[in-house]
Amino acid sequence: MTENQSSVASGPAVRSEDPAWAYGRAVPDARNNTQCTFCCKMIRGGGITRLKYHLAGIPGDVEACKKVSEDVKWQMKQLIEDLKKSKQKKRRMNREIANPYDVDEEEEDDHHHDEGNNDNERGGSKSHSSVSNYNTKGKEKVGEKSNIKSYFAPRTKPGSQPSIRSSLASKQMVEKARMNFARWWYHANIPFHAAHSVYYQEALDSVAAIGPGFKGPSYHDLRGPLLQKHVGEMNDYLLDVKNDWKVYGCSIMSDGWTNQKRAPIINFLVYCPRATMFLKSLDVSGLTKDADTLFKLFDKVVQEVGPENVV
Repeated sequence: MTENQSSVASGPAVRSEDPAWAYGRAVPDARNNTQCTFCCKMIRGGGITRLKYHLAGIPGDVEACKKVSEDVKWQMKQLIEDLKKSKQKKRRMNREIANPYDVDEEEEDDHHHDEGNNDNERGGSKSHSSVSNYNTKGKEKVGEKSNIKSYFAPRTKPGSQPSIRSSLASKQMVEKARMNFARWWYHANIPFHAAHSVYYQEALDSVAAIGPGFKGPSYHDLRGPLLQKHVGEMNDYLLDVKNDWKVYGCSIMSDGWTNQKRAPIINFLVYCPRATMFLKSLDVSGLTKDADTLFKLFDKVVQEVGPENVV
């Protein structure tokens, strides 16, 4: 058997195009054996399909990977679910051609046939995974609308997980998108450290969720209504932090430094368990730096924060 034929036999897609191969590798001279790149576990038999179950953490005869990231685990579950739906659709179309009127028998048979496939792939285990397409109590097929959220990556953490569309994109498509984004980045002279922003990936995910044709905010939008809305959101956040001062108390901190004009500056910050908040900055170049002057400065800050809140 040639290398290409072996690749087809080890999984549902060609090895170079299946996204799961980014997280595993084939074992030389061992047909259908794979190795996980996260935990280096050797998976005997099953090819790329069994590797997906390993990465997805689906219970069965394949031990779940303990080092895989949450986004990859979610991606593998979506790939398995997408593969199941594709097989069910093909079976349904074939049955409709042969017997277009017996719908109930078709769905009943599909349900048992799907359970049989799961048992074979997982060594006879009858445990149902979270990616199952059927209600195990009523044996009724879950509708498309009730499962619509499963097609979108969860947004519970900074750095959202990839969608099915992005995970199945070819390397050429991904590289083209990266280069287009890089050209804009260089042309706009954006500092490289801006890529460390916690909002960077969130912005990309929002655009990708809408799809092609999304028009970004204009020059006037950025310096006008969007800026005002962001300032309002930030003021609301600071107000929530200030309300925590009354509950948990706070501490006043300060530091002194000299600006580019060699003027002495004192920054005042307020610390509480919720967050550390910048309060204000004072130019003290015209003040005498003695204990009485510093006491008056701190006293004004304490009165502004509230003496009853200061710990």
